[in-house]
Amino acid sequence: MNYQARIAYRLQHLGVASFAVLAWGICGCGQNPDPAPTISRGASSNPAATAPTQIAESPSRPSRPAITVPGTQFQFRDVTDDWKLDFDRYDDIAGEHRIQEGIGGGVAAFDYDQDGQLDLFFAQGSRLPRTKITDEFSNELYRNTGGLQRVTALAGLTSYGYHSGVAAGDVDEDGFPDLYITAFGKSSLWHNNGDGTFVDVSQAAKVVVDSWSSSSALADLNDDGLLDLYVVTYLDANDDPHRKCKEARAPNGYSQCSPTLYAAMDDVLFINDGHGGFVDVTHEAGINGKDGKGLAVATCDFNHDGVPEIFVANDGTPQFLYVRTGKIKSTVHEDIVVPVFEERATEQGITLTGEGRSISGMSAAHGDYDRDGWDDIYVTNFYLEPNILFRNLGPAGFADASTSSRLGPATRQTLSFGAEFMDVDHDGWPDLVVTSGHIEDRTYLKLEPYKMHAHLFRNDRNARFTDVARTAGSYFESLRVGRGLALGDMDRDGDLDVAISHRQDRAALLLNETPRQNSAVVIRPIGKGRTARSGVGTRVTAVGVVPTQFQELAGGGSFQSASTLEIHLGLADQKQFDQLECRWADGEVEFWPNVAPGYYIAVQGRGLVRIETTTSLKSVE
Repeated sequence: MNYQARIAYRLQHLGVASFAVLAWGICGCGQNPDPAPTISRGASSNPAATAPTQIAESPSRPSRPAITVPGTQFQFRDVTDDWKLDFDRYDDIAGEHRIQEGIGGGVAAFDYDQDGQLDLFFAQGSRLPRTKITDEFSNELYRNTGGLQRVTALAGLTSYGYHSGVAAGDVDEDGFPDLYITAFGKSSLWHNNGDGTFVDVSQAAKVVVDSWSSSSALADLNDDGLLDLYVVTYLDANDDPHRKCKEARAPNGYSQCSPTLYAAMDDVLFINDGHGGFVDVTHEAGINGKDGKGLAVATCDFNHDGVPEIFVANDGTPQFLYVRTGKIKSTVHEDIVVPVFEERATEQGITLTGEGRSISGMSAAHGDYDRDGWDDIYVTNFYLEPNILFRNLGPAGFADASTSSRLGPATRQTLSFGAEFMDVDHDGWPDLVVTSGHIEDRTYLKLEPYKMHAHLFRNDRNARFTDVARTAGSYFESLRVGRGLALGDMDRDGDLDVAISHRQDRAALLLNETPRQNSAVVIRPIGKGRTARSGVGTRVTAVGVVPTQFQELAGGGSFQSASTLEIHLGLADQKQFDQLECRWADGEVEFWPNVAPGYYIAVQGRGLVRIETTTSLKSVE
């Protein structure tokens, strides 16, 4: 099926009334002798992959009119100019239609200098092919001083390459978050020296992936209290020479090729050796040999077995869910304990959509949207395909709740990338923010938009969502080509803000100024012993609150991006939480009584300490 026929099929599937006329217009434009295949996917050709259960409801046609929303009105203020955020992603879009150009870059919200304020890091692109890389475009670090100050050079983080994404975490347990930067080319690990500077330790740490890495996640995967590293790889694609696909109607006769024309590559699992380095255990851990074209990863205890699973969102190939089945001593690397995984996405009902269709997976947001005590997964998808919400049914696996939640129909007319669950108004229910934008400007077809609206979904507390974006501020009224997205309380007013990277546009910083009658408890967990210092894997639950309210700090999630490692629990109409239960990643449990709204540091074994938002975290311990 060629490109025009696939678009026509999708329009028919959506129930477009004028399908007959539109299809005639599409197919009557003349035959394309070598059309660029569409990047959207049809039914899976994988006979081993079966569709999950679908929670059914009559679909409604998606629309984005301005609406009047009952209850709290979500509001975000675009402070990009006020805060002097001037990052502009460069992807060398010059008519060559390289597949690398469409992916864009990620963003991290993290406190690199431990002064109590969240800073921002953006992954930058470069000229292509890579043999033409110059010193024009570098990754950028912005220090939060009540505005944003570019400190890349001062921090020693200047680096050039076609970078993709970023993960942030304290890999050497020295109290300062380090950075892992993925790339089309060589990925890199940057050690935080603790004095406001970084140094590239990639070669010494043995974590270079020299292919096309997209997203990555830092999490303790073998229970030794150290952050390990899972690196997602995308396609086996060259940039010199690069593959071109003919498109007769395109201005220069070519269009970007589909990822279906490229081979997949193995993801990589590195185990932290505790001495400043990592060991590649991909083969021993059972990760290799899978046909996945990955763009996002999330590590989280989805099945409540006490250890994290690894979910990988793949583009057009079946999604992965790696479940740990045990640990072994490495036969190759002395003193390394290897976690052993089995891929069980099909068994758990999370490989395909409920309709049995493949997913162009680009994000792996996680959160308990229905407050049943189990983390669910939200995967963004291609244009004219719905984003997918997998509801976690516990021992029964996952079910496709995209239609019943109303998240699927509302996203068919956008191509989405970054996504995160966030409690915008502190009512205790996770809402959802999503970036959108096409992989290439194909507006000459007069069928697909290039720039798109972002989504902002309010959780209606009944397992359904309403898109309230168009009334939530000027940013959400604008059309952008959105990519990476990260969350963090940038102005330390108690709610989550949003940083977004774009293609062919400046990045954006949106401050959450939603009028609230509710407050929140914000906790920065610091692990000790067998829990990694960054707190990844820590779960905090509000005891006695019905329905269940909890949050687990997970590794990865949003497309090529890293949100702050802090737990936000909205109090709704409560004045305090009577008791919070903290289950650390190593299984140790603590109880904290009478927790009022505010910011807290939780050091494992030492209880909960309330702090001022201006407190330097270096002095807390």
